[in-house]
Amino acid sequence: MSLTADDRLAIHEAIALHGHLSDAGTYERFDEVFTPDLVVDATALGLAPLPAQDPSRPRLDMYIAAAHRHGPDGPLAHHVTNVIVREDGDGARAWSKGIALNQDGSVASFTYEDQLVRTSQGWRIRHRKVSARREAARGVEPLVLPEEKADE
Repeated sequence: MSLTADDRLAIHEAIALHGHLSDAGTYERFDEVFTPDLVVDATALGLAPLPAQDPSRPRLDMYIAAAHRHGPDGPLAHHVTNVIVREDGDGARAWSKGIALNQDGSVASFTYEDQLVRTSQGWRIRHRKVSARREAARGVEPLVLPEEKADE
């Protein structure tokens, strides 16, 4: 599959929409960003993974419930930038940087690594890994994208 400019724009918008929905507290609209079988790996932030898939309750519903519980105590603002999109089989992968403005005025930086699929409603994130940025780059390897690995 070849990603078109429209695909890339739709993926950028899906990634950006997550922050807008989070800041507005409209978590019920997360189905515009994520698939029902969403997997979020935020263990690097010290957060427990969502429970195993329950056939009676999609993972997205559990993620929405967790967002509601965290809501008022969460960041004031979520920002996403530096989005990179690459083809990945029948889907796409995206890497982006996140910045959160916390209620005490502190700022947190993190990296999203997303796997996206095209659904009948548009592009959605199926898997998201969130990694914290806790120190400046000192001898850290740069991001290596899948097609760059193949050239090694």
